[in-house]
Amino acid sequence: MVDEVVVTGSRLGRTSFNSPTPVSVIGQERSQALNITNVGDALNQIPSFRPIVGPATNSFRSSANIAGRSLDLRGLGAIRTLTLIDGRRHVSSADDGTFDLNSIPSILIQRSEVVTGGASAAYGAGAVSGVVNLITDTRLQGIKAEASYGVSEHGDARNTYAAAAAGTSIAGGRGHLVIGGEYSKEGPVPELSRDWSRRLHDFIPNPFFSTNPALSNGLPANVAADNVRTSLTPAGSITIVHPLQGMQFDSNGNLVPFQFGDLYNRAKPSSLMIGGDPSITGYYGAVGPFVVGTKHGSVLSHVSYDLTDAITISAELGYAEVRGGPTGANPRSDPNGALRIQRDNAYLTPATAAMMDAARTTFLPVSRINFELGPNVYSSRNETWHAFAGLDGKLPGGWKWDAYYQFGRTTGRQSNANSRLEQRFKDAIDAVRAPAGLPGIAAGTIICRTTISAPNNGCVPANIMGPGKISPEAAAWVNTIAYSTRKFTDHNLAANIRGDLFQGWAGPISAAAGVEYRSSASEGDNDPNSKAGLFSQVAWTYLPPTTQKVTEGYVEVSVPILHDSPLGKSLDVDGAVRRTHYSLSGNATTWKVGAVYRPDDQYMLRITRSRDIRAPSPLELNPNKSTTTLSLADPKYGVQYLMPTFSGGNPDLELETADTFTVGAVLQPDWFRNFKLSVDYYDISVDGAIDIPAANLAISICRAGTNPAICTLGADANGNPDRILALFATYQNINKLHTRGYELVANYALDLAEVARWMSGEVNISLNGSYVDTLSTLLPNGTKKELSNFTGNSGGVTNILGVPRWRADAVITYSQPTYSLTAHLAHIPRALQNPDWIGAEQEGYSPYLPNSVTYNHVSARTYLDLSARVTLSGKEDKRLEVFGGVNNVFDVDPPPELRLNGNGLYFPPVGRSYKIGVRAQF
Repeated sequence: MVDEVVVTGSRLGRTSFNSPTPVSVIGQERSQALNITNVGDALNQIPSFRPIVGPATNSFRSSANIAGRSLDLRGLGAIRTLTLIDGRRHVSSADDGTFDLNSIPSILIQRSEVVTGGASAAYGAGAVSGVVNLITDTRLQGIKAEASYGVSEHGDARNTYAAAAAGTSIAGGRGHLVIGGEYSKEGPVPELSRDWSRRLHDFIPNPFFSTNPALSNGLPANVAADNVRTSLTPAGSITIVHPLQGMQFDSNGNLVPFQFGDLYNRAKPSSLMIGGDPSITGYYGAVGPFVVGTKHGSVLSHVSYDLTDAITISAELGYAEVRGGPTGANPRSDPNGALRIQRDNAYLTPATAAMMDAARTTFLPVSRINFELGPNVYSSRNETWHAFAGLDGKLPGGWKWDAYYQFGRTTGRQSNANSRLEQRFKDAIDAVRAPAGLPGIAAGTIICRTTISAPNNGCVPANIMGPGKISPEAAAWVNTIAYSTRKFTDHNLAANIRGDLFQGWAGPISAAAGVEYRSSASEGDNDPNSKAGLFSQVAWTYLPPTTQKVTEGYVEVSVPILHDSPLGKSLDVDGAVRRTHYSLSGNATTWKVGAVYRPDDQYMLRITRSRDIRAPSPLELNPNKSTTTLSLADPKYGVQYLMPTFSGGNPDLELETADTFTVGAVLQPDWFRNFKLSVDYYDISVDGAIDIPAANLAISICRAGTNPAICTLGADANGNPDRILALFATYQNINKLHTRGYELVANYALDLAEVARWMSGEVNISLNGSYVDTLSTLLPNGTKKELSNFTGNSGGVTNILGVPRWRADAVITYSQPTYSLTAHLAHIPRALQNPDWIGAEQEGYSPYLPNSVTYNHVSARTYLDLSARVTLSGKEDKRLEVFGGVNNVFDVDPPPELRLNGNGLYFPPVGRSYKIGVRAQF
């Protein structure tokens, strides 16, 4: 059974069995039984969490902390889950204000306490969906160490881990010193490195679709198919409407026929097709790695000393370095005829020039993947320092107090080693022969046209007519490094006191109170080219110096109503209120009321109602804009083309507010020994949620005409009218989020000797489950978007992605004194591919609906992991053991309905993998 320990959720020092707010205690034993070396990975297995930030999902990201691991309770976004270390906030690891779990050595984390409910009244802003409090082992006695190595069956995903920690009494037992550290290196899984991804399954906007059956090809608006390829080639082709449409360059620079694939409408050109020209041999790096390579090292030291019998002083110092990448995709591509070759281009062959003359055209609109320029190569490096000094003590009457100061600083750098300077590239491909008279340049030399008027501009001409034609010198002229730097600095001062006010009719009336002051400063810079907007896309923005100052105080009271009464064993009512002032975001009052009722020792009922808040992050407050350019589908015309998207923050944002209601029951029946079950219902509504539309939503709003400022419409460079030339979106307090569901935790321990004398050993079973009735967001265009029952990879709103209708996670361990065997089962049920689509298997489907799709569900998956531990020598706190395991024993692939990049949130892309290791404690 789990020991009763004081847990998070209340400042009153409650235990896990009498807290009105649902609290789960997850010990280090689970991680060790499953051979998990990172606390973030262990917690993300629990169905209450959505594993949105980790190595298998950070391939979606090209900036911030690429190697980061943060936690997202109930699918409301990691920004709405507050992570604490020993009850204290820590400095942010990224612009969005989240904390990276890599910053703390997992070997020193004794247990994790998860509060799945609003807790802003107890712990302040950010605790909208809950709190995760990581409790470190500050009383460690002795030495422990661990080392492991893992690899996938494909030979990639090579993981190396080493950690050690030591603790000892000092000063004749009046003090205690603990120090620990870890190093972890996690290898990548390359893109398209698995058979399931090489099917090249994707969704194509049907270019021949019409809501009028007489004008349609009879297929839905979105077609799911294998062998989906891009119409771009490394040689360059003419795919848009033009007299020479349907031609491509060969290795000699001459135009030869290009074979279009299925579902390619030459009258409305797009970027995707099924099959096509034999020269197209792959997806050309448009996916990115399935798992991003990362490495980190962290060290934590803690010392405490009893000044008197009633006062203890403590201090802590920690450091972490976290590196992520390289990651990225999309070799610099130019679809839809974005590159112009003029008739006087110096690299034109006589045959090509003759074809242009015969077609009476003065330019060639070339579409091309520029392999010579290389793909985006993003990487990040974060360093975090934190220092803590505090006092805690006891007062007469059983009162306890504590006060502390904590400093934290994160410095980071993110970079892209292959950022293309857009104007330089345009100048480089506009190559001509030098006229006579240019100083230092012989007549007839191939130069950039701009060099004629600026002979010393350094421009290096580039040939894009044929594969591999751009020279290394031209690539070096066009490409450079883009980077950004970040610095986050926190100063925290806090004081708390708790104890019993007086004796009531049913027991002592207890109270807690405290005050806190925080100063959170953020600033960042980026390279001069990014500031000037010279790149084809800008991933990062300058972060102006900003300081958010917070002053707050709270009071919490617990009143026992019943004690050993005919009406029940006990009834306690809790209440808490906190007043908070933010220097940039206004004032707020948060509160919580709750009750715990025990009819007897076997059953407990709990209920809580709370008002919670979240403050805007530096990312959301940043007034500067970033630019990304993606090939996106335009639903009005059923075509896909490049759309620059400008996004950024808003310094006028206000606090988010949330209302949370939870009610649940805990059962520990006498008739079922060693069994515990908790079931909780939750309902969370967030008003004024800060969000920014994703690209597909911004397009939808643009075409609906409900917010004209969100886009710019006009004719593109090829003369096509009514095209989306730019998308604009900034953070606003405009969304409403709502989630409702149930969570279940069950534990059972069985001594087999009690079943039969000839049996021995113990069986422990742990089951975690969740059921999400709704997870929805009210979008800026006034429509509601439901994100539950959704496991596809079609995206959503920033920070809000889909969750399954339900999830189940079970751990079964059989243990003997010298060994143990563990099985871990995880199940993801069948769910929707995209909640905005309707598939042929769904009621109301018609291929003439604008949101129709071939098939709109993602299959269920069940994963089995097996692990074992064997003690070689010693027992209990002095032992040497080896361990090993197999993850994804049956090598289950992600569902075949997913796009070729899968969905790493729920379906592991690695396949079967193995791990071996050794642990020592003495």
